Amino acid sequence: MRLFIGVNINERSKKFIERKMNILKKDYNNNFKWVKKDNWHLTLKFIGEATAAEKENLIKSLKNIDFDHQKEYINFNRIEAFPNLKKAKVLYLALSQGREVLKKLHQDLEAELSNYNFENDKRDFIPHLTLARSKDNGLEIKDKFKTETFVNIYALIDSISLYKSELKAGGPEYIELFSIK
Repeated sequence: MRLFIGVNINERSKKFIERKMNILKKDYNNNFKWVKKDNWHLTLKFIGEATAAEKENLIKSLKNIDFDHQKEYINFNRIEAFPNLKKAKVLYLALSQGREVLKKLHQDLEAELSNYNFENDKRDFIPHLTLARSKDNGLEIKDKFKTETFVNIYALIDSISLYKSELKAGGPEYIELFSIK
């Protein structure tokens, strides 16, 4: 089974994000495959293929994490892209507030997972909420979407969840296996 751990935000904030995404879709609907609202999260750790025993160790690790960040706000303040806004392959919401909280949570999770022989991430952790993936080789995002006034959404950290990702023809389906609220 394919697993990952993600931070969830409150539904009210998702509605504000959805409004901004609908504006983006007017200009880029055919260029991107848009992530469904029900799948929005901030990935803390992608595990990949895992056994049932590894799943149980992931749950134990989550239970050992000091998750006292629920009811803490993060702020999405701009549109960003991987690798960059001139050749956007992955379009996402970037944070101005809450990055340090999420980085600390990621570090705590990595430390706990190392007790169960999970490998640490090789790349730097960049907290973000993925909105879409390019259908092409990436394209330049228009200036009107690059301003900090386009996005200014506060979101409440709701929970951390272990998800199973099932790849389907219509896109991935995320099934919550365990959650800390």
